[in-house]
Amino acid sequence: MIILAVILAGFSLTIAFWIGQQLIVQAMQRYRNVLMTDTKANLREMFVFIDISHLWPAVVCLAMGVALVSWVVCDQALVSFLLAMMALILPRFALSRAVRARTDKFEQQLPDALLAISSAMRAGVSLGVALKQVVQHAEAPFSQEFGLVLREQRVGISLSEALNSLHLRIPSESIQMTTTLMRVASASGGSLADLLERLSVTIRARLHLNMKMRVLTSQGTMQAWIVGSLPLVLLIVLNFIDPYSIDLMFHTLIGQVVLGVIVLLEILGIWMLKRILQIQA
Repeated sequence: MIILAVILAGFSLTIAFWIGQQLIVQAMQRYRNVLMTDTKANLREMFVFIDISHLWPAVVCLAMGVALVSWVVCDQALVSFLLAMMALILPRFALSRAVRARTDKFEQQLPDALLAISSAMRAGVSLGVALKQVVQHAEAPFSQEFGLVLREQRVGISLSEALNSLHLRIPSESIQMTTTLMRVASASGGSLADLLERLSVTIRARLHLNMKMRVLTSQGTMQAWIVGSLPLVLLIVLNFIDPYSIDLMFHTLIGQVVLGVIVLLEILGIWMLKRILQIQA
């Protein structure tokens, strides 16, 4: 009976290991597909055309290198695993930050560009000619986005469809107001120059309000990050004061469970903070 129980236990462990390995492989494959698809789409929308076929091997090598170095330095499996996971999600985080920075720069360029288009139209030129003149003297990303709008018009795409594509590439409220105004004014024949000038003032006021809101919430955000980093700082300090007790947290089951709960609560706190800031924005 003992031998049969050992055989069944070994068989169960083998099945559990195989199922876990299959789940990990499937999860990695899904993440790889999402990472490659999102990266390719975002880079294309940012007018960055590079070969990303070696991105996934580079990310995997980075994660393995981080895990190996952390294992050699601190000899903690949990820390190595967490750092490797952070290395895996680092490219998506960096890319999302780059997309956000590009969108912010575009919105900051928009009021001055709308004033320039309005002034050109007051001089007697059409919307297409005014856009071409502004695009020639503007910097990226405004020149890239509206340059693409002009190129789409030259190949036969209507202005309404080209502006709708622009809004899909940069889904912000300022772009939505601009593209909607241009489409409606072009179709109805209204005084587009006056409307663009008023819209420029509105967008500038909105950007000023958003900047003021970010300044007012920056202190709370910094306090939240400081409070969130206190457990890590406390762990480092206690490691020097009482290394034996801290060593038990990493090498015993109860200690590892406590560390896992702490990490989970930290992640939930960061997520809730981001959600609160998004609602306020």
